[in-house]
Amino acid sequence: MPKKILVIDDEPDIRDYISAVLEDNGFEASATDGNEAAGRTTGQYRPDLIILDIMMPKRSGLSIYRELRTTPELKPIPVILISGLTRAGDFTEDEFAELIKDDNIPRPDAFIEKPVDIKVLLDTVHQLMG
Repeated sequence: MPKKILVIDDEPDIRDYISAVLEDNGFEASATDGNEAAGRTTGQYRPDLIILDIMMPKRSGLSIYRELRTTPELKPIPVILISGLTRAGDFTEDEFAELIKDDNIPRPDAFIEKPVDIKVLLDTVHQLMG
């Protein structure tokens, strides 16, 4: 049975592209724009991994990330943050703490900068999925 990955991004082209790449590589992908509550979306789909954009106009990806990490049944799901906000190499513990403004929220499992390099994305997904 293929591993399930939920893609949360406000840009339909990016959601569709990442979902298609994941499906072409043997994963089951579902996508949403992030406007629904993360708990409801992930609870219905029960993903094994979440790919989440940080910068979205209606609801911040950081707000969704905070919800994921503070909801007990969602907390164990690995999360890859994607964004053009900062470079992946610059995404340090201190920088993340400054963005999230909550020392109790752990750093994401991975961070990938936009535009997303598909090889990096797939390598990261495979690494996190075992």
